[in-house]
Amino acid sequence: MGNLHIKNDTFSHGNETIKRMKNVDYWVPLMTELLPIFTEVEVRCWKNETELILLIKPFAHTIRIETDLVIFTMPLTQKLKDLFLKSSNDTNNIRWFSLHFKKNGYHICSVEHYGVELHFNQITKADSIHIQSFFQNDTVFNYSE
Repeated sequence: MGNLHIKNDTFSHGNETIKRMKNVDYWVPLMTELLPIFTEVEVRCWKNETELILLIKPFAHTIRIETDLVIFTMPLTQKLKDLFLKSSNDTNNIRWFSLHFKKNGYHICSVEHYGVELHFNQITKADSIHIQSFFQNDTVFNYSE
């Protein structure tokens, strides 16, 4: 078992890592497959993201405020799954600053910085290869056991 880190705003070119326009085309296909696995989610929004805060607040079981972030924790219901599947927007971002998905209390996946970075914890090499197939071939992946 190992961990996979994906940097979605860079690509590999020989020995160089080069910045690029991020692409969230992976979002719907990957989340369609993964969301049924997860049981809980933690959503982090910036305090000034009022529209998103009002959208997610009715689902929250707990709400914490840390400096400039509002952090919501909740079970992952079908309504939330549907909401997250529709969460990419016209600016080629995921609407949420940070999503932390869990299964039965164990942290499995984080989607950070509006979809730029993803982290998968305690997954097999085969699962890592499958997850990577949702991204452009030149995306930077780091799997470590």
